[in-house]
Amino acid sequence: MSKSYIRHFNANAIFHRIRIEPNVSQRDIVARTGIDKSVVSSIINQFSELGLVERSPVATSNKPGRPMEGLTISPESGLIVGVQIEADTIGYVAAALDGIPLSSRAQAFNGKLDGVADLVARGVREIVSECGRTGDTLGVGISLPGLLTDEGVLLHAPVLGWRGVPVVDMFSAALDAPVFAGNDGKAAAMAEYMFGECIDTKDFIYLFSGSGVGGALFLDGDIYRGASGLAGELGHIKVVPQGRYCSCGASGCLSPYLSEPGLAEEIGRLTGNRPSSFKDIMQRAGANDEVVVGVLDNAGAVLGSAISSLVNIFNPPLVCLGGDMASAEPYLRPAVERALQRLAHPSMSVQTKVIFSQLSTVSPFLGGVALALDGVTGLDSPHVLP
Repeated sequence: MSKSYIRHFNANAIFHRIRIEPNVSQRDIVARTGIDKSVVSSIINQFSELGLVERSPVATSNKPGRPMEGLTISPESGLIVGVQIEADTIGYVAAALDGIPLSSRAQAFNGKLDGVADLVARGVREIVSECGRTGDTLGVGISLPGLLTDEGVLLHAPVLGWRGVPVVDMFSAALDAPVFAGNDGKAAAMAEYMFGECIDTKDFIYLFSGSGVGGALFLDGDIYRGASGLAGELGHIKVVPQGRYCSCGASGCLSPYLSEPGLAEEIGRLTGNRPSSFKDIMQRAGANDEVVVGVLDNAGAVLGSAISSLVNIFNPPLVCLGGDMASAEPYLRPAVERALQRLAHPSMSVQTKVIFSQLSTVSPFLGGVALALDGVTGLDSPHVLP
């Protein structure tokens, strides 16, 4: 493990603690994180020099000696912007370094590579202007629906039809702030760890669905990257032998059973009336369309099978389901629970809690914010995260 990686990990852990626990003392950061006090002191000093954190006296009991200092994020520290590129939409969120959204918006997108960097640059300028806060834009996090190498090359994004695109270089040339890019599933997992129901959970598995199915393995406080940063493609777990064809070129993957296009295609095949969107699917399910409810129940069974395999392999304390899965919880959960009861090893399944993300339904574009925050506070971070 390189020294630069350890420094990045420690800096993020320290800033995360200051962000979620305002006025925390340096001594408490050492106790909470287990990081050596000299390392904590050095990193906090650098945060202070950069104007990212402020020190202030903290009221304590009447003990003699030097008063304790509390650490908070500076309100003048600047802005970060999250960008989420999807098949037909680009979402933008402007936030301060506490990660709380100040302004958000979405725009239609034709999916074409040509001109996308200038389009995103214009969208970033507009969202910063809309948020009503002054200060430099410290970083832009760009969440993408595909495989990114450690060198910042998007190997393949099936829903966009992009291959071999040097996305970090491309967006960096168009934007005035540092760019941090990442896979959408991993970015969403980071958002859950930073802002959602997985705060302070060092081990969990994250799955989400939208135009595809993605995910991440969050192990020992960080996302498991694999040999070249590509680990965690959980949408391509094989769940149905000789099953539906997937955009990756194989058959039987989880993705075509849970993704919006896969659900819409199956409903259209059975009814002759293909839904136009996931919102349409939910409206038809809410109207008690038996076919739609049945398709979602089957999707839940397939999802439960995939989760059972993950439980049996990793014995995780928590599995978090986000994106469209979270919106479809009432229709998916019963079948997921039946499959877990039938397929997961009893000794491990009783230790695993399965939750449906609330963050996904109220703040859907925070993956890019998580990438930007991780990059800015990581001190000399790599530009492909996680």
